[in-house]
Amino acid sequence: MKKSILNIISLMCCITIMLTATSCGNNTKKEEIVVDGIIPLISESELILRSDLIIEGTVSEIMDSKWSNPNNEKGENFRNVLQTDIVVNIDNYLFGERDDNQAIVRIDKGEDENTIVSSDGYPDFEVNEKVLLFLSRDDSDIATDEDYYVLTGMRQGKYDLSESENSRSSDTINTYISSMEVDNERDTEVIDELKDKIEKEHNLHPNYSEEQKQ
Repeated sequence: MKKSILNIISLMCCITIMLTATSCGNNTKKEEIVVDGIIPLISESELILRSDLIIEGTVSEIMDSKWSNPNNEKGENFRNVLQTDIVVNIDNYLFGERDDNQAIVRIDKGEDENTIVSSDGYPDFEVNEKVLLFLSRDDSDIATDEDYYVLTGMRQGKYDLSESENSRSSDTINTYISSMEVDNERDTEVIDELKDKIEKEHNLHPNYSEEQKQ
């Protein structure tokens, strides 16, 4: 098999936040928050088993960013994070399924009229970009009952399948997806190999969620 998705590396998460001012077209200034740090790399097996949905898809829309706790509506003790929802049309299911063949992916970065938040922990998305996504239901302290997913392992859950020169996958991890050099077609053999790996992992760990609780 080609390169594994991840090397098993244990790293402490270190986050640094920098605040700057950015000028806009109307001469107003936006506060810029840069979240910079190192995220723990997870194993290939964990990436698969932690995911509720694994898909190939096409980004159809990038929604306006919004705060998770505007005006402290949930209380002062709740975090307030600027988030962006990415709408993805599902082209192929590798694990899991949905009724509407569309999924919303929520990332903790974005821009509104006053603030820009960038983060090394989350990848960028482009409309019409082809992606392979490992997705999980949000179990964080700012989770809502809305129908959305988060990236398993943060930026480790996204792989770029598009031909765009401006698109790129994370360079911090090894992936199954090498270059699509033959006739501009994606490597279906690699995807089939990944499907086999997903099935094998779930056969080996049919009660993974219960194992983690113990």
